[in-house]
Amino acid sequence: MRSASVCDQSSIQAFASLKLTAREAEVLFWISQGKSNHAIGIILGAKTGTICKHVEHIFSKLNVENRTSAAVVALETFRSGAEKFENRSGKSWAVVAGVIATQIADLVSSAWEIYGALSLVT
Repeated sequence: MRSASVCDQSSIQAFASLKLTAREAEVLFWISQGKSNHAIGIILGAKTGTICKHVEHIFSKLNVENRTSAAVVALETFRSGAEKFENRSGKSWAVVAGVIATQIADLVSSAWEIYGALSLVT
């Protein structure tokens, strides 16, 4: 698993604007990256049960019912922050494109791992 990079830290700071604690913002970041509670626990060095509690608090604070809705709020918040940055620098879409490319690469990598594991079974 990878730890949060400098770019990821800016996302986490943007999520903190949602009235989340710093840890909830980190958890929301990893939810937006498609990670499970178990995987988030490993990344952050926390128990899965603790991550579940953070997720409950995030859902309540964002007034959403599921991970997908929370991820949409996270990505919209990041996009909103990127638009503010763009007004100053004009380069925010490159950042957003980088985040999307990273998510797609992680998804494809995970799909190939699952495919490989399934092909070993058959």
